[in-house]
Amino acid sequence: MRRAAALLLVLAACSTGRPPPPPAANSPTTPGPLYVAVGASETTGIGAETPLREAWPRVLFRTVMPTNAAFVNLGIPGATVATALRLELPQATQLQPDVVTVWLNVNDILAGVPPADFERDLGALVRGLRRTGQARVLVANAPPVDHLPAYRACRPAPPAAGPECRAPGGELPPPEVVNQLIAAYNAATARVAAAEGATLVDLHAVGMEARAAGIEAALISGDGFHPNAGGYQRVATAFAQAYQR
Repeated sequence: MRRAAALLLVLAACSTGRPPPPPAANSPTTPGPLYVAVGASETTGIGAETPLREAWPRVLFRTVMPTNAAFVNLGIPGATVATALRLELPQATQLQPDVVTVWLNVNDILAGVPPADFERDLGALVRGLRRTGQARVLVANAPPVDHLPAYRACRPAPPAAGPECRAPGGELPPPEVVNQLIAAYNAATARVAAAEGATLVDLHAVGMEARAAGIEAALISGDGFHPNAGGYQRVATAFAQAYQR
């Protein structure tokens, strides 16, 4: 039944002109667990040279999931949690996955979504994903963003070389304000994970560890915002460790 639902989704996507999420190969004789990734541009692998191979959900699937598992990536670039509720959750529930990863927060922050609204919507998303009681859900918090070149380009006295400021208002809040907002979002994510029985993936700790090691900048792609292949490898490792726990 689950495989039939997956096929129907692919056919529906083709009929509307929307490219279907690329499924990974699995054993034709012994169906294994189904892994579905819910998220935004980071989940699709923007910033990597070869997203179909280097996006962190692909790395997670390739290195941790059983060889007879299947994978569907539902990530939509630019998606907020509200977008995922409207477009990704219905597809995920039809697929009836065994494992779901969720990384959605940065676009909500950029869109000015209040932490309370983010928490409400994220709770509804995780609750919907776990409604059947079958899916194991891993949900990530927000990494630090105050050292990103794309953020610094939108601060007073931007660096002489680097990404141009693309923020709608032209200038972003100072780091202390951004860090307080990240902390509020991450506290909300932790509450949702605890309340809904999901597994928390601490990407903020991963980012701070990279900063302490002096390698944070080396994990960012040329757009100054998304991770590169090395950054996605670290994200995949964080999800893998949480999954294996």
